[in-house]
Amino acid sequence: MFKSPMLLHKATEPISHSSYIAELKLDGIRLILSTVSGQIQCWTRHGTRCTDRFPELAMLNLPPDTILDGELIVTDEQSHPDFEAILTRFQTTNEHKIRTLMKSDPVQFCVFDVLMIGGQDVTSLPLHERKAILQDQIKEQPHLSLVRSIPGEQAGAFFDLVSQQNLEGIVLKKVNSTYQVGKRSYDWLKVINYQYFDVRLTAIRKGDFGWLIGLEDEGRVRPAGLIEFPPPPNVRKAVWSIVNKVKVGEDKKFIYLKPAIRMKVKSRGFTKRGLIRLPVFHAFNFGGKSYAV
Repeated sequence: MFKSPMLLHKATEPISHSSYIAELKLDGIRLILSTVSGQIQCWTRHGTRCTDRFPELAMLNLPPDTILDGELIVTDEQSHPDFEAILTRFQTTNEHKIRTLMKSDPVQFCVFDVLMIGGQDVTSLPLHERKAILQDQIKEQPHLSLVRSIPGEQAGAFFDLVSQQNLEGIVLKKVNSTYQVGKRSYDWLKVINYQYFDVRLTAIRKGDFGWLIGLEDEGRVRPAGLIEFPPPPNVRKAVWSIVNKVKVGEDKKFIYLKPAIRMKVKSRGFTKRGLIRLPVFHAFNFGGKSYAV
């Protein structure tokens, strides 16, 4: 049985207050897991059924007629979530390759909420009661762990620690919040540990929005990724106003530019290939200073 998960809003900084609890934001795939009808089934937050891609989860020992919400991760050598590894697991559908990846990159289902237990809907209960149910009735085991929470008063210090470890961020949840199926609620907030990079704009994609960017590296500008989330219209207009002055060529897909336009992007770090992961425009750079537009 699939239930659309409760979603979070963004916060720019931690809120240290007793009305919240704080949890580590895990860099993986949001997963709804159900044991309704006597069989374990899994879905992504968008309702994509993915049970067969993660055979490890079929071995879990869970109460019947239960629905859990959590994050599915693969960890690296430092025991940090490895997003590229879990994405590879999700994208792999070949049975032989899945069996191989089960050994090299086993998944861990990190449970942080319960929607149903033993056939009883508990979404209307406050969060602290749902957490107690998890502690009482869901046992940690291979491929399943419970997400720990800390008092909200410690959220600021917790975020500082998470940032020092280069982890993704934290989640703040109101202690008395109900589980709001399929809704994005201000009762749950995410604070992302963004990293910022000074880059050059090297090309503009034709058709769908896209800006190729580069990083200065030993006197040259090397490819660093693609901005795919459109910045505000005034930012795009400012770039287009000088495109003809810095254009050096084009093909069917891109208009190529001299690396003269400097900007700062925010991101969640680098990919294993050395590209900036999911960069988002933050500000223009002029004379070593950043200017938001």
